[in-house]
Amino acid sequence: MKISDSFRSHFIREVIIPLVLVLLITFIAATFTVWWATAKTNRDAAARQQQVIETALAQSLTEMRKQNRSLALWQPLGRHLEERPQDTSWLNQNVGTWLSTMFDHQLIYILDGDDRPIYGWEWGKNVPLTQFAHLRQPILALSKQLKTLLAATDHAEAVDFTLADNRPAALAISAIDDGYGRSGRFRLVSLQFLDTRYLNALAQRSLLNDLHYADGNPIKAEANYLLKNHLGDALGYISWRPAAPGTQMFQVIGPVGLTMVLIIMLICTVMIRRLWLSSLRLSQSLLQLSASEAQAQHLAFHDVLTGLPNRALVDERLTHALARLNRATEHIALLLLDLDRFKQVNDTYGHHAGDELIIDVGHRLSEEIAENDTVGRLGGDEFVVIVEGITSIGEIQALCERIITSLARPFTLLGSETWIGVSIGVAMAPQDAGDRLEMMRKADIALYEAKSQGRGQYRVFDNSMDEQVKTRQLIAADLRIALQNRRDLAVYYQPLMDISGQEVVGLEALMRWYHPVRGLISPAEFIPLAEEMGLIIQIGEWVLREACRVSLAWPDISMAINVSPLQFRSAGFVERFKTIIEEEKTLPSRIELEITEGVLIEDEKGAQEIMRALREAGFRIALDDFGTGYSSLNYLSHFSVDKIKIDRSFTQSLGVTENSTAIIESVVKLGQAMGLTVTAEGVETDSQMAALAEAGCNQLQGYLFSQAVSEDKIADLLARHKAS
Repeated sequence: MKISDSFRSHFIREVIIPLVLVLLITFIAATFTVWWATAKTNRDAAARQQQVIETALAQSLTEMRKQNRSLALWQPLGRHLEERPQDTSWLNQNVGTWLSTMFDHQLIYILDGDDRPIYGWEWGKNVPLTQFAHLRQPILALSKQLKTLLAATDHAEAVDFTLADNRPAALAISAIDDGYGRSGRFRLVSLQFLDTRYLNALAQRSLLNDLHYADGNPIKAEANYLLKNHLGDALGYISWRPAAPGTQMFQVIGPVGLTMVLIIMLICTVMIRRLWLSSLRLSQSLLQLSASEAQAQHLAFHDVLTGLPNRALVDERLTHALARLNRATEHIALLLLDLDRFKQVNDTYGHHAGDELIIDVGHRLSEEIAENDTVGRLGGDEFVVIVEGITSIGEIQALCERIITSLARPFTLLGSETWIGVSIGVAMAPQDAGDRLEMMRKADIALYEAKSQGRGQYRVFDNSMDEQVKTRQLIAADLRIALQNRRDLAVYYQPLMDISGQEVVGLEALMRWYHPVRGLISPAEFIPLAEEMGLIIQIGEWVLREACRVSLAWPDISMAINVSPLQFRSAGFVERFKTIIEEEKTLPSRIELEITEGVLIEDEKGAQEIMRALREAGFRIALDDFGTGYSSLNYLSHFSVDKIKIDRSFTQSLGVTENSTAIIESVVKLGQAMGLTVTAEGVETDSQMAALAEAGCNQLQGYLFSQAVSEDKIADLLARHKAS
């Protein structure tokens, strides 16, 4: 059958041409759409990858800072660096080997205050200090930044990317604790190269392909991240093979589009099926990228060790909680927690066990709070709890008691049970504060109060605490001025009597402060302040000089001096005391140093060495406040002393507390059996004096005989007792 030209023309005009036009328009529209989607998807993926690599590198610097800090704040390191000569084997084991093995740091140095190396470790072994030259230039800028930070805070660290030996590296510098909670003059420097192993690990965490370093012009076909230091100097490029989900999608849809043009009858079915499969694959790729982004976001706002919210996330949640607070009916509580005796755990079991303990503490705290509340870790052994929806103070008191009870239970570390405790400071909103910073400040004040009251307890902030802090600050400033000007401070002397109470056998030098406005300030108040301010060494040496000078006028009487724990543990303590004795032209045998048990607890071996040196120099040593410590008897067998002073609490219990006489008699017999002089403090009544004499004490001291008197009244004091 012959088709007419008119029908053919009509078919072509009405069917073919419209169909061709429709197909052409559809093809152009589809081609343009696919091209646009491909380009946009690739751009979005590239932006996400840039964000992932930036977050991962920042997290690496944060981890390195914490790793460096964990060793720099380890107080045995600071004390060890002050010793001469340096024990290189000890440093190799506790610095070089530990940082290189535990955290893969390749280059490790310790610098003094002038940025001169005193210890070096490179690539798994100790190296000569001259080898430090190749690191000096990249370290100078970061060290300067660290010194700036040290001017503003006790403990500081700096971390940055740099070029070392023409290779990119992460460089961390931390101020080393001097062994007593303050930044010393040494710096811990560690360097980790961004080598193949580092970049492979980073690529695996960040889900990036073929991650590598390019020091010149990067390849345009690769994705590139410009690595910079904190000054903005370019250090090269981190390059990788970019994931291109849009291109993958186009490779799938392209053949399908051609098939659509050639096979009209199957275009809808094939297109729907192929589009479904392609969309599914694209969705999976996007989900993977979203998961990587979520992981990076989690790391930025959570503690690496415990997984708890870090300081940044805690601040954010507290700010949001305050914004949601219904001030008419609800309250918010902020709890700051500081673990007690955590340092002893680290020193006894090591940092690994300390990390396990921190993790266990985080678990126990999480079990004690509601699901909507927050437990976070601020760093070290400091935790924070945010509790919302509180209707009464009793709820917080009960929570604090539960937390204290929970953390008082033993922890199992390395197969052994160990105990810690916790001190808690609480601030409430809206009554205590309405903003985040003020709540943090007042909770910290309450925490200080809890720790100063003996630890293992909680304190809820009240306004009197704030006033106490301000008062302490004013008194501290006045104390510094008084010591600088030698004004209002004086040394008084209290007599030590023989057992008859008739003869003065010694004098104890005691500091007194007569404030021009506040009057007499108790040593129990200003001595702890002097220790916090670092003035106790200066005060102690001044008291010693005064006592030596006064002792020259009374050669037959011994002179007792109290020694602060901080003073006892300070570097060069024995040599300074010997120098003062020589300068004041007296004999060390006339000076009796009174040392409390707290001096001996922290470092028994070091205390033994110091006491041995003191006795060799000729000083006599008395163990003060005897009987108040948990192991006072044990110290008598480990430390050589000349005298024990029975604490005033035992003296005051005579005739009041059952068995008080028997306890004192036991102590006296023990002292006499060991050839020690036994002195009883706090004698205030004749009955106490009689009981102590019957028990066999050698010497007495207390208000029954005399309060502490000034230097110009010593002669009258001695004359009065001679006359009696």
